[in-house]
Parts: sequence; C-alpha cells; structure tokens
Amino acid sequence: MRSRLRLLVGVLLVAAIGGGIWLLWRDASARRAADRTAAKVEVLPDVSQRIQNFHRVQVANGRKVWEVHARDAQYKEGEGAVTVIDPVVALYLADGREVSLRGTSGTVFLDGRNLKRVDVEGAISVQLGDYTLSTDRASYEADRDLVTAPGAVHITGGGLDIEGLHMEVEVGAQRLRLAEQVRVVLQPAT
Repeated sequence: MRSRLRLLVGVLLVAAIGGGIWLLWRDASARRAADRTAAKVEVLPDVSQRIQNFHRVQVANGRKVWEVHARDAQYKEGEGAVTVIDPVVALYLADGREVSLRGTSGTVFLDGRNLKRVDVEGAISVQLGDYTLSTDRASYEADRDLVTAPGAVHITGGGLDIEGLHMEVEVGAQRLRLAEQVRVVLQPAT
C-alpha cells in the first residue's frame, strides 16, 4: 500500500512540475508574440488612434487661444492630421469674444501642439457675435488667422440677410469679404 501511495505522489509531483513548466512556456511564448506584434505596429507609418469625445485646447498667457471638440476622432501618426466627426472649432479673440465653426465632419491639421489648419464640411454654421454664417465647406488657417468658404454663403443677423460666393473672414481684424454674386437684404428693426 505504501509503495502505491509513493508512486501516486510521485506521479502527481511529476504532473504538477510538468504542468508548471508548460504554463511558464505558454506565457513566455505569448509575451514574445505580443512583443513582435508591438514592434511591427511601431514601424507602420499610418497607424492611427481612434478617440471618442475628442477635445484639444491651446492656452497662451493664461487665456484660451483655440479649442476643438468632436464626437469622434481618428489620429494618424505620420500625417499630423486628425479626422473628426461633428467638430466644433472655437477661436478666442483678444477682446474675449468667440468665433465658432461647426460642421458634420472635418480634418484638423496640427504642427506639434499648435493648430495649423482646420477643414470642415457639411451643414457648416459659423457664429460671429450676432451673425450666423451657413455654408457647405469652410477652412481656418491659423498662420493667416483666416476663415474661408469657397462656395455659397448665407449670413443672417443684425437686421441683415446676405448671400454670396467665396467668403473670407479675417478673424482677428473682424473683416468679412464676399467676392462674387453678393445679395444684401436689409430687414427693419422690430
């Protein structure tokens, strides 16, 4: 009886040691495979990150300069570009006022941590104080501090109803230009 018990304990001990060695080998090979996959991903130039509730802000001298919100974003490492869904771009003027640009989709181009350009498409609404501008496509260029809309633009507010083509807004200087087919309707104050 003792010899059978010793044999059973020996077999169980060998099985336990063998099982432990097998678990260690499986864990080590899984780690090696994960390290190889991670190394391959680091080499790929167009690997992207998907971000929900995207939010980016630049602050200078204690005040916000610009802010970008989006419901969904996809960042591509090598391009410095963020493709956004339902973007809201807010530009903060030195006098405390805000210019906001909203659309259904767009691309935010970054130069490191600085905003370079924003392209927005689809049912765009630009809020400039009491005025609302509507268009299908618009861009903001940070180095020129300029919002452009190459197509048809409709502006309402302050007793005005304006339509035209190819709009440019100098944000800091607060100047607006419509280049073609401008139509203005003055509405009486109520």
